[in-house]
Order: sequence, then structure tokens, then C-alpha cells
Amino acid sequence: MKTGVREALHIENEALAEKYLGLPMCIGRSSKEAFEYMPTRIRDLVGGWSGREASGGGREVLIKSVAQAVLTYPMSCFLIPKDTCKKMKSIIANYWWGGATNSRQIHWQSWEQVTRPKMQGDMGFRNMHLFNLAMLGKQGWRIMTKPDSLCARVLRGRYFHGLDFLSATRKRHERQTWRAILARLEVLKKGLTRRIGNGATTRISEQKWIPYHFKGRPLTPPDGLRVELVVDLMTASGGWNEQLIREIFIGMDAEVIFENTNDGG
Repeated sequence: MKTGVREALHIENEALAEKYLGLPMCIGRSSKEAFEYMPTRIRDLVGGWSGREASGGGREVLIKSVAQAVLTYPMSCFLIPKDTCKKMKSIIANYWWGGATNSRQIHWQSWEQVTRPKMQGDMGFRNMHLFNLAMLGKQGWRIMTKPDSLCARVLRGRYFHGLDFLSATRKRHERQTWRAILARLEVLKKGLTRRIGNGATTRISEQKWIPYHFKGRPLTPPDGLRVELVVDLMTASGGWNEQLIREIFIGMDAEVIFENTNDGG
């Protein structure tokens, strides 16, 4: 098939080593080599600032507005190796503490402290690895909330045809981009709560469906439940069956259920 496509499109050579929109078009077995350009780019950027006298505030602006900003796009598309993230962290940390990148500076605080939010008294610099994971989780959220987008339709057709995104699983010969998005799927599931509409597809004791509840589902043991789906807790008009709910659930569960509005799926 690959040969047929090349012949039909009259493609003589594959530019696998080239970049498209600044990203590698093909990633081989070693992802470290594919993303080595990222710390090199940061080093070049920061190296150009090293000869200038800049205050702490000036260095902060350069780091946040330039050095960290240029990483947003690649970190939204690929899972960057941890070693690559450490290299970029070291370059930025050396510049922050001493204004130079070619020599090791005294770090008066650990980078973990420096990356804490300003409201906690620190600088709010990005933890590269965690930022990368957050951006990939955001891509997963976009696939869920915009299922008709071109990206979502292409990925669904190839990796989870006939299923919803939350049911997607690993596949053989999957692309690095999909593998990266899928790596954050379990974390995404932990933070999701189903919005209740008719309640016909939501299981009471297995799925999260109660907003602002630390478990997302009732604390009442499932063995004591006489119903299975949320729809069984509703009246014919779509409201809550208060008498049934108070009979089945403990008081705290009943109150948080009544606070939950029926406006979703």
C-alpha cells in the first residue's frame, strides 16, 4: 500500500528527517535523538541573553515569555523524554541563578521549589515534564469535547472506531502522538464526572456522576442498592424520586444527589 501511494502521488523521496511546523515528521526508535533539537534551541536562546545585564525580573520575563513559551507546541503533540526535559531545566535554571548557561551556578533553591506558584511565595516557573503531561491531557479533552473536529475524526477512525475516547486502548504500530495522548487517558478519567441527562447510561456505583463530591459517586455500599442506573432514581417527568433516594442512600448521599441537576447525557 505504501508503495502504491507513493507511485500515485509521484513521490520519489521521503523526507523523513525533515520537520513540519518545527516538529519532526518521523520519530524512530530513539525519541531522545528526535527531540535533541529542543534543549539546543533553548541553549541558543538563553545563550543570546547571557551577555546582557538583566535583573531578576528581566530574567523571569525572558524565561516565561520566550524560553518556556516556544516549547508549548511540541509539548502539546509529543511525550518528550524525561532526560530531554531535565536538560532544558538545567539550562534555564543556570540562567535564572547566574545569567549564564555555559557554567554551573549556585542554585539557592531546588527547582521543585522554584516551580511552585507565586501565591505560595515562589516563582511559578514550569516543571517541563508535568507541563508536557498536562498539554497532552488537554489534547485528550479536546478529542472528547470536539468529536467532529478533523483531528478527532482521524484518530477515531484509526484507533478507536466505534468506541468513545474513554474506551480507547493501545494498538500495535500506533504513532508516537497517539501513544502520548493515550498515556494521559487514565489521569483524565480520574478528573471526569458524567453530566446527568436521562441517566440511562450511567451506573450508580461504578461511574462518577455527582459533581463536587470527593468520590464522584455515592458512599452507600453498592450491595445495598436496589437499582443499577441513575435513570432508576428518576420519576417519569425526569426529576429525582426523593422518596426512593432517601430509602436507598444514606443521608449525606441523598443530599448531594438532590443538589445535582439533570442537564447532561
